[in-house]
Amino acid sequence: MNKIMPLSGILLIFAFLLSGCLTPDTGNGTQNTTALSAQYGDTVTVDYTLTVEGKVLDTSVVDAAKSAGIYNQNQSYQPLTFQMLLGNSTIDGFVNGVIGMKAGDSKNFTVAPADGYGLADPKLITNMSRYYNMSLFEEVPLGFVLSAIASNSTLQNNTVLSTEVGYVAVVNYTNSSATLKYLFYEGHQFAVNGLPQTVINITNDTVLIRFDMEANRSYVVTDPYTKQKGLGRITYADNQTIVLDENPYLAGKELHFEVTMRSIIRTQQ
Repeated sequence: MNKIMPLSGILLIFAFLLSGCLTPDTGNGTQNTTALSAQYGDTVTVDYTLTVEGKVLDTSVVDAAKSAGIYNQNQSYQPLTFQMLLGNSTIDGFVNGVIGMKAGDSKNFTVAPADGYGLADPKLITNMSRYYNMSLFEEVPLGFVLSAIASNSTLQNNTVLSTEVGYVAVVNYTNSSATLKYLFYEGHQFAVNGLPQTVINITNDTVLIRFDMEANRSYVVTDPYTKQKGLGRITYADNQTIVLDENPYLAGKELHFEVTMRSIIRTQQ
């Protein structure tokens, strides 16, 4: 399973909205006037509302948030200030959509996926079984065990180690490897790479485990190879199958914006 680097919460999805607040300085080589039309390099302040597939997802306007039913009392609703540069923190389609606007202008425009968050990558969509079996025993490199034991302990059979999935016991070891036994019990809960799981049944040396992700929820997942964290969404889940989508939330989506220009600052050359 491929795990990629977000995120948590919908505010992290809109990375292009995270820019510092810049204050106009008309006394230090800048111009701020209603006569200007926004162009590349300007610093602009806008109010915006983002709609995707007919649903308002984000806005800087309190009344719009309340009207759409997405108002969050912990969120600060204020105009967005950013510099109009391509390839910067603001998606290119938003920058291009604002080009030519003057202070006081309002405009609706649509950003295609290519100028927004790109197309969805099928390789980042994983179909998973809700249940899987694993052995109570696992052979691992001896170095893994030695690095896990306390500095004042000596490795021996029945040494118990604490791991991310719970306690394990060393049942045998050689000069190069060690055999571990997972000290699982029915109902034991743990997470691997950010995905919550529960031990359902133990039969002889086999453990039945259930993934506990829920549909329409996001989880911070970890790539098992790079250890980078990212946001994975459960787009489908039933008692047998789970679909984990690690694409950006808005990948493959058309973004519809309603924008009002509040101010334009142009640094004099």
